[in-house]
Amino acid sequence: MSLPHSDYLIGAIEDLLPTVNFASHAEAVPQMVFGPRIIPDYQLFYILSGEAEVRIGSERCILGPGDSALYGPHCPHKLTIASEVVFIGIHFTYRGPSLEPVHPAFTIESCSEETLLSSKRSSYKLEIAGQEELELPPFFTIPGLEPIMMRIVKEYLNEQPGYTIVMRALMTELLAVIVRNQLTKRPKSQEQRKIDPALLAINKEPEKNWSVAELAALCGYHVIYFSSLFRKCTGESPKQYLISERIRKAKYYLLSGDKMEVIAERLGYASVHYFSRNFKDETGLTPTEFKQQ
Repeated sequence: MSLPHSDYLIGAIEDLLPTVNFASHAEAVPQMVFGPRIIPDYQLFYILSGEAEVRIGSERCILGPGDSALYGPHCPHKLTIASEVVFIGIHFTYRGPSLEPVHPAFTIESCSEETLLSSKRSSYKLEIAGQEELELPPFFTIPGLEPIMMRIVKEYLNEQPGYTIVMRALMTELLAVIVRNQLTKRPKSQEQRKIDPALLAINKEPEKNWSVAELAALCGYHVIYFSSLFRKCTGESPKQYLISERIRKAKYYLLSGDKMEVIAERLGYASVHYFSRNFKDETGLTPTEFKQQ
């Protein structure tokens, strides 16, 4: 049986009400196989270590540490473990009327290899900004997903009071990170290209206390026009964007094992205390809490 390729519009990103149905942090041994199968919800499969082959319809990808696969209920898929793998798996729905998890195991359907190989991957899209449709990627590598996913797993396993609403919040954040990553890959508009010199400067030297006037001068525009254009293109003021870039790099350095004193100095902070306070203001967590979670 050959399943037709289909486009599925999930809805507007602002209307997402995700429900986490199952979350696990697990290991799999070489030659272990999941599928071919069709699941009743969506699954995000993230590899912490090892290697696995993922087939979604007729498309095939080899995933390694930091890589992810995302597939849904309309698409045959198969996971084959190539070497010992440690992974995170999250089953979810994008718009769940209830917060209560519904374990997918009892409604997973097996399918044949022929069905798998003859089918085409389904396309899942979200509506962005009221008009644009953004396709969610089947395979991707995005830094910073692991801490959010591990928090989802812990909430699912511990079932503390309010865990379902916390999982919805974390899953919403996770999806937003994936969407934002996809948006950065779109062809740039003429307006976005106008602020490229400022973005490149901030990215190259986030430790420098860039003034709006300096960034505007790099782009060749008046401060007022530049500030308006920058906010329109990024959704943030130049100052807030600089802070966000510093915290983004700080997360990477923290997960790489660097000491806070080194990170604070590298990113231009006068003290570890100021760095920690700035980090918590932006993320809701201290650097230590972020690294632990």
